[in-house]
Amino acid sequence: MAHIIFDDERIELDQGQTVLSALLDKGYDIPNSCRAGACQSCMMQAVDGNIPDSAQQGLKETEKAQGYFLACSCMPDEALTIAAHDQSSLCIPATVIEHTIVSNDILKLRLKTEQDFNYRAGQFINVFKDSLSRSYSLASVDGVDDLLELHIRRIENGIVSNWLHHEIKPGDKLDIQQASGNCFYTSETSEEKLLLAGTGTGLAPLIGIARDALQQNHAGDIHLVHGVKQVDDLYMHQLLIDMSQQFDNFYYHASVLQADKVIAPVTTESIDKLILNIAAKPSEWKHYLCGDEIIVNTLKKKLFLAGASMSNIFTDPFISSSD
Repeated sequence: MAHIIFDDERIELDQGQTVLSALLDKGYDIPNSCRAGACQSCMMQAVDGNIPDSAQQGLKETEKAQGYFLACSCMPDEALTIAAHDQSSLCIPATVIEHTIVSNDILKLRLKTEQDFNYRAGQFINVFKDSLSRSYSLASVDGVDDLLELHIRRIENGIVSNWLHHEIKPGDKLDIQQASGNCFYTSETSEEKLLLAGTGTGLAPLIGIARDALQQNHAGDIHLVHGVKQVDDLYMHQLLIDMSQQFDNFYYHASVLQADKVIAPVTTESIDKLILNIAAKPSEWKHYLCGDEIIVNTLKKKLFLAGASMSNIFTDPFISSSD
């Protein structure tokens, strides 16, 4: 049976048990969020032993070389010695500059870091509350915006989202982690058409990606589709209308499931049908999909079956966290 050595303690792992699960069972306070290998908040470092490849998926080569791995994805086959966890080494202090409720359940949070913070628009950061962390995507653009902007939906009984909505205020300090994620704009071909589609606060990274592309003088058409349940959920509606009027190659579409009165750019057409109508030949487009995990995976499958290349589909699925 495999085991790990952590803080000078030998811990036996049950069959199929992850390092994170074993440490939590022993009472160790290990930061974690999605427990699915996406948020990277449970990253740890091995000092001896072989790390399974699956535990380093998505990490930078420099991180792999230093023995970093994701504890939630790590099921070692043999003994693994892990360095004592130092959360402070992962954290970057940030100050809350703006705290604005922009709809019934969505908060726009703008932060200023106390050190240089490099990122790509559309990536996500982890926000810490003690040992808990949650991942939120960036709507801001590095080099253009002075502040980091997050759009945070309040989850019923969500520890971190309710804390951010109701307790945090301008001037407060937060701990965040360096940006991660592969869903961002690249400018290899500035003439290609871009389809950006997302639901709920999946709009945040899409706004960042669109603004980044436009800032870099992207010449091809950019279509952004925001899917929501009700018109009131279109929390950045006017901003996107303004962007469509400012830029000739930017088009905004709102897919609303429940709408009494439909005025363009609002439509009651479902988001999957709408994107396939816009990108009638998906193979000619680059696609960015963000938001609810099930919807993102469904749209990805439909675009692929309609002819889109998997190499041209970039996703940021929002995976529910376990409190």
